[in-house]
Amino acid sequence: MRLVRVNIDNKEIFAEEGKTILEVAHENNIEIPHLCYDKRLKPYGACGLCVVEIEGSPKLARACSTYVTDKMVIKTNSPRVRNARRMALELLLSEHRGDCRPPCVLACPAHTDCQGYVGLIANGQFREAVALIKEQLPFPASIGRVCPHPCEEACRRNMVDQPIAIAELKRFVGDIDLLDDGYIPPIKPKTGKKVAIVGGGPAGLTCAFFLAKEGHDVVVYEAMPKAGGMLRYGIPEYRLPKRILDKEIELIEKMGVQIKTNMRLGVDIPLEYLRKNYDAVFLAVGAWKSSTLGCPGDSAEGVIGGIEFLRKVSMNQPVNLGQRVLVVGGGNTAMDAARTAIRLGAKEVTVLYRRTREEMPAEDIEVKEAEEEGVKFQFLVAPIEVITDGGRVRALKCQRMRLGDMDESGRRRPVPIEGAEVIFEADTIISAIGQKVRVEDIEGLELTRHGTIKVDEGTYQTSLEGVFAGGDAVTGPKIAIEAIAQGKNAAKVIDSYLRGKLEPIKEPYYVKQEDLTPEDFKDREKRPRVPLKVANAEERKNNFREITSTMTEEEAIAEASRCLECGCMDYFECQLYKYVNQYDVDPQRLSGYKHKRYEPQKHPFIERNPDKCILCGLCIRVCEEVVGVCALGFVNRGFETIVKPEFGLPLEETSCISCGQCADICPTGACIGKQPVAKQVPVNTVATKTVCTFCGMGCEMLVETKGNLIFDASPVQSNEGMLCAFGRFGIKYVNDKDRILAPLIKVNGELSKTTFDQALIETAKKLQAIRASYGKDSIAIIASQRLTNEEALLLTKLAQKLDTTVIGSFDLRESVLDRIFGLNASTNSFDEIYSTDLIVAVGKVAENHAVMGAKLKKAVELGAKLVTINNGETRADERAIATYKIDNTAFFKATIKALFEMKAVDEDYVSKIAVNLDELKDDVKNVEVTDEASEFAKIIAGAKTAMVIVDEDTVSDTTIGLLADILTLTQKIGRPRCGIIKVTGLGNTQGAWDMGIRMSKEGIVKLINEGKVKAAFIVSEDPQAADKNLGEVLDKLECLIVADVFLTETAKKADVVLPLVSHVESTGTVTRADGKIQNLNLVLKPKNGLSNLDLLLKLAELFGLQYNLEKLNREMVELLQNENKYNQQILYTEGFATPDKTVHLFVSKDAPAFVEKAVFDTVKNRFEKYLQDKHLKY
Repeated sequence: MRLVRVNIDNKEIFAEEGKTILEVAHENNIEIPHLCYDKRLKPYGACGLCVVEIEGSPKLARACSTYVTDKMVIKTNSPRVRNARRMALELLLSEHRGDCRPPCVLACPAHTDCQGYVGLIANGQFREAVALIKEQLPFPASIGRVCPHPCEEACRRNMVDQPIAIAELKRFVGDIDLLDDGYIPPIKPKTGKKVAIVGGGPAGLTCAFFLAKEGHDVVVYEAMPKAGGMLRYGIPEYRLPKRILDKEIELIEKMGVQIKTNMRLGVDIPLEYLRKNYDAVFLAVGAWKSSTLGCPGDSAEGVIGGIEFLRKVSMNQPVNLGQRVLVVGGGNTAMDAARTAIRLGAKEVTVLYRRTREEMPAEDIEVKEAEEEGVKFQFLVAPIEVITDGGRVRALKCQRMRLGDMDESGRRRPVPIEGAEVIFEADTIISAIGQKVRVEDIEGLELTRHGTIKVDEGTYQTSLEGVFAGGDAVTGPKIAIEAIAQGKNAAKVIDSYLRGKLEPIKEPYYVKQEDLTPEDFKDREKRPRVPLKVANAEERKNNFREITSTMTEEEAIAEASRCLECGCMDYFECQLYKYVNQYDVDPQRLSGYKHKRYEPQKHPFIERNPDKCILCGLCIRVCEEVVGVCALGFVNRGFETIVKPEFGLPLEETSCISCGQCADICPTGACIGKQPVAKQVPVNTVATKTVCTFCGMGCEMLVETKGNLIFDASPVQSNEGMLCAFGRFGIKYVNDKDRILAPLIKVNGELSKTTFDQALIETAKKLQAIRASYGKDSIAIIASQRLTNEEALLLTKLAQKLDTTVIGSFDLRESVLDRIFGLNASTNSFDEIYSTDLIVAVGKVAENHAVMGAKLKKAVELGAKLVTINNGETRADERAIATYKIDNTAFFKATIKALFEMKAVDEDYVSKIAVNLDELKDDVKNVEVTDEASEFAKIIAGAKTAMVIVDEDTVSDTTIGLLADILTLTQKIGRPRCGIIKVTGLGNTQGAWDMGIRMSKEGIVKLINEGKVKAAFIVSEDPQAADKNLGEVLDKLECLIVADVFLTETAKKADVVLPLVSHVESTGTVTRADGKIQNLNLVLKPKNGLSNLDLLLKLAELFGLQYNLEKLNREMVELLQNENKYNQQILYTEGFATPDKTVHLFVSKDAPAFVEKAVFDTVKNRFEKYLQDKHLKY
């Protein structure tokens, strides 16, 4: 391809002619945003987001569909380009309905991921929930107890029944966190920067937590004897036990944060000292001064501020209340003060509030519990004078009020009733009507007119360079979670400041649904909220013990499962969200009517929401252009355009093969793959590359995990960027709660749990006993071909030690290729398909191996001719130049005869490389050559290169043998792009054979029926479920040992059951159908604590075998090298592998061309039945 010179954003680039601007930009790490481009698809240009400016052109050009030309000058980020992209995004948003983040998250001042941790709790992932919470705050156990939970007020479950108990769920996992060492987030390397924080309350400690996490050295200066601020001194013990708070503060100290107590700013430590000795200072001094009553006598003895009162009690200082206590105020502090007074023995406690109960800012539960404990309430009264006697409080005169018009708070304003006064006798008056900030006179530090510290919005920077402030000292008294939010945000800004570039906090733009009503949730099942367990009033009012109990595990999971899953499941990957916030859109500018067309889906794997669709067409095009299925399409025109499944059917009733490509390619979350977990939840995951083992295609995949659960599996580009239904969604078995996690031994006819050591000893003893009694070949080892090469090799070593040659698989049939060519293996690589002239697909290749079907489609597009041979319709037929529907192998014999008749066989050459030529000619001499056979013979003889692809599960051995004959006769074997690939039904069929697992089902069954095999060790196969007739065969065994992932029908018959783990909990290698050896990477730690290989190594050790992974790998390589197969992409280029180095042409009687597919591997059989039960194509 000719090179051209282009300039992109002032960067000179040599690019290949014929490439688009977008392709060239990406190759050179220049980002151009796009929402409708995928390199596997033809350019479409629907989103209009990839526009660029080309010098000399008056119009903007779409980078995805404009090809580079010599001397082209391109600007990708000019003001004109940005404006155009902004407009494109605003147009997309004008018809995009959904919730980027759920209402609970947006209502939380700290934007704690409520949906995330609630979902994780529902899935039983408590530790992961704690870690997620601590991404936003360091006090889950404390805040879970005291937060007034604005998240719950915003919870849409309110439209169904009651909100999710979000705060209690936070408390639940917070308490679990404190049962051991507690979760400490990863800490970045030390930066050498030092930060002083003044104030050890929620804001200060939170700021310290996040700064320490970034690697900065942090010292907290706290004026009080202990850190905690209002959480310690403003919240009573019965609501927040201080041992809980102490533990959470200790975790912050373990991160390296120093806390120096009894250090008051301006008294014990000057601000100037801090500014000189630290790189930054954060002021979080709180609001510790109670507001006065504002009436005559309010400074009399016996009048005390609410915060002062609570502080004295928490510090165990003497408090003289007397018998009658009045509490003025209606907030949570007033409730805390009143209930504390009850606990201190006051006989009569009355709360005075100037509005009605409905307007009280205190939580309703606090008011209710106060009433239960004996607190009385007087509403619509306001203090006008403290009446004293000898300088001490005697009573409080109040003005009666009525409610007038609404004020700025949204509540009705209290208006005095002229002449209506009332007197309340009292020994103590507690003023709980507000708090003020007390900041010492600091030169240069500006304050607001309210006396709070003045800061720049978004940066928390004060009037002093390097000095930041947050929490109540800036906002005035707020709830603790608001102070925490301030501390967290300030930490982000301070971190940016310390790194040299001050970056203000900017609230991102979120799409929100604000027009939902209860009608939208009428189909949701009503499920009562798990009630909070509260001690009864008589028990609780005479002490300061905690009055509520934490949920049990069962209650927490049940409560978390009530979540409606409002937030977008694609939030962490949504490209639209990313670009919208990059380009500062103004969505209101083009706002208008939005469609509301979402309907619940029944497809078990794929969720579609047309309200989020931006009509990019990617899902439609990838389904058609890559997968070769047309399950989706555009319906209607203009503003009414919508993507729908074909013929308006539910997706599961269309031609959809559940590969999930539509979900993988969707840029907005309009089409997503459902997670294989109980509760769907958007979370950040860890992606690990490994290999699918459901079939011999060996597709590479990315498995996304959170904690010990798999959340997704997605393809990588090496396998056409796709997975089939098995690879994409079959992985759900890893999370299945029915998995066996402990060994079982049969005792008195019942399987009972035991230890690994006991189970392995029992296994060894039973097998040894059978060997001793019945001798050689009395034991069969029957293993799935999904096991790794290392596991398979170890089983062959174990077989040798047990003196048995009976080692095979129920999934195996008699091999034919090794008798013909010397090896039971594919002769060529998958990649050669794209360069051969002719492909002959035999059997249900596309149906049983969707990725191979995609490869065939791509090969045809690249110029290959395709012939399909089957006994019915296949998906590949529509791309074939010829399709042959046959039932018997007579067709292939007729083809062979036609080749001889048309002189297409060089008999002299074939005689040199093969034997049995005359026998073959004699075998076909009386066969009738049909027109179809003659046509096929001409096609394959006329091709320069040809490859046969067979589906091993459905193609008979006789067919494979005759196809090998045809390739030999036409000289299409032993050279590039010529040969046969048999796509195996399991992920390591080839590797298992190579390692020595070779006996077929027929051979094994015959030996058991003859009474020669008395014991079987079955590994990850379920013959009882796959073939009921085999149950009678297994009953003839004296001993049955089963190792499997599930308690299968076969396992239920076993004497010993050993738990296996999944392929994502394993390491080792597997061999693809074309001979390529691939690595399995560890995705999850084994859930039963022992990998399959370690389990087998322990068993082998009991028989005196000393192996490890390194030794197994070494022997595996030696084994393959001896057969000349190690890293060989094309077989037989230098001769054949038979003993006489010739092809042994296959001669056979007529037989069925195809066989019924049977699957004995436990996991594949289980998932295939699931798909069939759901009536899904695949």
